[in-house]
Amino acid sequence: MTEAQIQRFKHLMALMQADIAEYEQKYNGQFAEKPHIGLGNKKTRAVNEATLPVITCAKACINRCMNTCYVINIMTLPRPSCRRCQARNTVLRRIDPLAYYEYFFAEAERMGLPIRLSDGGDFENAEQVRACIKAASQHPLVQAIGYTKRAELLEALTNAPENLHIRYSAWIGDEANTAKARSLGFDITHVVTDGTGNCPYQNSLARFLERKKAVARQLRANGMETKAANKEAERLTEAEITVHHCRDCARLQCGCCTKGVDIRFNEVKSH
Repeated sequence: MTEAQIQRFKHLMALMQADIAEYEQKYNGQFAEKPHIGLGNKKTRAVNEATLPVITCAKACINRCMNTCYVINIMTLPRPSCRRCQARNTVLRRIDPLAYYEYFFAEAERMGLPIRLSDGGDFENAEQVRACIKAASQHPLVQAIGYTKRAELLEALTNAPENLHIRYSAWIGDEANTAKARSLGFDITHVVTDGTGNCPYQNSLARFLERKKAVARQLRANGMETKAANKEAERLTEAEITVHHCRDCARLQCGCCTKGVDIRFNEVKSH
């Protein structure tokens, strides 16, 4: 890491810690406010549960994610309002994990949407895992998917109901924990920084961007102004997304489910 990268990271850590301290003082141990639900990501079409990256992640992530984590570099650092929503959720989850996850699952059921767990961050402890499992069990029609690098919590997650889909997120060189995750029956996603690997989200996002650029080029060729063309291309490409309802639907095209989606298996139509 360069000195500039180190200072940038220290600055972000200070901002996040200050936000946490502010919300801890505001709530004073009381679950006094509803968590923030993110609905802005149309490409995942899901209820997004965002907690602070790095702060809530496994220690192994700290020096490896700084320059590659999309949550840090697209949301947390450049958008203070996003960072504060992440901090609010982080503190509320620490105060009352069960009330926190019950709120997300109830809202997702009301809206007929799946949940993307910890869009930034991870489970912090077994209490949070148990709370998430209980909320998922009480809302069996809500599909939820999340990724974890906390190998120490995998055994607690083996009790998850069928509608709670957890993948182990593995680094290269993480063979021992990866083997443990496989032995416990977890699917594995390999963390990479160049858009390759077996992460369906990275692959589907790459297809989405490729299609969006092609549509934008055609609109500009037809005389549309660049900014308007890019916006229209986003809308048109989003309309082409097929959302599969489960992992088997994505792999086998079985179309068996009518409720919930595994939101990391979105596809853009072939052209």
